[in-house]
Amino acid sequence: MDSPEDKTAQLNLEFSSSNGICWLRDSAGILVFNSDRHKYWLLAGLEADLWSWIVLGCSLKQMIRYVARSMDLEDEIASQKIFDFFRYLIREEILRISLEPWPT
Repeated sequence: MDSPEDKTAQLNLEFSSSNGICWLRDSAGILVFNSDRHKYWLLAGLEADLWSWIVLGCSLKQMIRYVARSMDLEDEIASQKIFDFFRYLIREEILRISLEPWPT
């Protein structure tokens, strides 16, 4: 029987920005603005790094490795920090997510 981890590994996580999202990186971090909702967020530190890696198309495995090493954390704790940020982005309607099976 397949474990939940096996099923997750077979999914392709696709992120896309919600309508009206634009962003700008400066010395303070990343300013994300939703022109449709007239709302903005400032991402700094780890959040800014994660945003940049998402935009650059880094894999989840790469992000986990960097967060774990840079913050001296176990991979599981690093993963939790990353997923907490993903949930925040989705809850705030900054990003949308879709799960598609990997092509066979």
